[in-house]
Amino acid sequence: MLVRLQSKKRIRNQVGSGAGAAEFAPALIVFFLVILFPLINLIMFTTGYATGYLCAKQCASRAGTQNTFTDAMNVVQQESGTFVASGFGKFAKLVPIGGIGGSGIDLSVVSVPYGGGSATTHPKNTPMGTAATPDTNTYEYKVEANFNMGPFMNLSMLPFIGNVPGLGPPARLTFTATSSAEFPEGLNQ
Repeated sequence: MLVRLQSKKRIRNQVGSGAGAAEFAPALIVFFLVILFPLINLIMFTTGYATGYLCAKQCASRAGTQNTFTDAMNVVQQESGTFVASGFGKFAKLVPIGGIGGSGIDLSVVSVPYGGGSATTHPKNTPMGTAATPDTNTYEYKVEANFNMGPFMNLSMLPFIGNVPGLGPPARLTFTATSSAEFPEGLNQ
């Protein structure tokens, strides 16, 4: 009886060894399409998000140090172009949407009264209509950055995740950053 069980076990192992090899290829395809490629796109999405946020913060910071609103608009365009053309911007496939000169950046001035009260946001991409009153208000530049970020690997052909922004179609990223205006006298120029 003992001899008979050993022979059945040997036959069974010979048949089962080929089945594992046949399942390896479909399992590998599922691993790449469902786990690895979306994970690579997620890593790229976080890189693009960080680059876009850093661009908005840098544009606000640079705008706050300018003497006039016109100078601030010029600096914001230059900074946005620098970030989009950088290695991280190219890796994340950042594409500016609208903004000053197609830079993806909208610049506005926000005035806040000292004693409290509601803040006033002036129209985008235009200097203040009146002279600033730094003795009664504080002033800051508000930057709104809008970018489309394309996927690293376009997975739009997959049925369940193909319509997710950042995996198939580009994802729209919007950031807001502010910085104090160091020279409020030039906000209407």
